[in-house]
Amino acid sequence: MNSILIAFLSIFTFSMVNAQETTVLLKGIVTDRLTGKPVGVNYEISDMQGMKVADAKSNPKTGEYSSAVKPGAEYTMFFYGFDILKSTKSISIQPASKYEEVPMDFTVDKLVKGMELYAVEGFDPGAIKTNISGEKVMAEAITMLKGNRNLHVNVTLYPDMAPPRYETIAPPKQDKKKKKGNEPVIPPQQKLLNPTERQALNADFLKQRVDAILASFPDATAQMKRMHFIFDKASDAQQDMKRSTLLISVGEVKSLFD
Repeated sequence: MNSILIAFLSIFTFSMVNAQETTVLLKGIVTDRLTGKPVGVNYEISDMQGMKVADAKSNPKTGEYSSAVKPGAEYTMFFYGFDILKSTKSISIQPASKYEEVPMDFTVDKLVKGMELYAVEGFDPGAIKTNISGEKVMAEAITMLKGNRNLHVNVTLYPDMAPPRYETIAPPKQDKKKKKGNEPVIPPQQKLLNPTERQALNADFLKQRVDAILASFPDATAQMKRMHFIFDKASDAQQDMKRSTLLISVGEVKSLFD
């Protein structure tokens, strides 16, 4: 009986050790979200305890990557590079009792001059300070600048949208031949005449908004030097439709060797 128990324990122990030593190969291709082309990007894989288990780079010509990890676990994959928008992906590896290859492709955003990062109605009409949406995207842009030291961003301020002007549209005339009460009464309708009209550009007022933004982030002086503020005078139909008053886009992306 003891010999049977010992044999069972030996098999169980061997199985546990073998399961712990089993690895799987996480592999795939990293591409640029915009162009679909392969990207050479640095990446780190960490477990749920924050322990780094892989630190490598995808092939710049093919976008291929591969790293060995333990099965039956959750990981985070962190992508970064001087011309890459930093991002983190959560991944889950299924349990495995033997070596397997796990295919998993990823996309990243390659930073390109002019790329729109955020476009919001960042100010309440007539207000100097940003509203919640404006403050949020400014904070995110500053965090991005902290993580990408070769990155510059352009912050474009647009004039507020003009006060709405409406036209009253009379309901269609009722058919006199039909008895009264048989048709529903249609009230007059209001048509918005200027959904994309902006107020006249007031550079002094927009300068006050810039000063308010700078004052809101006193600990981001270094990042603000790579943040270029622009007052937009030309009409931008896309931003007018979105009613944007604050647009943040990628400026210069310096070479790694600059």
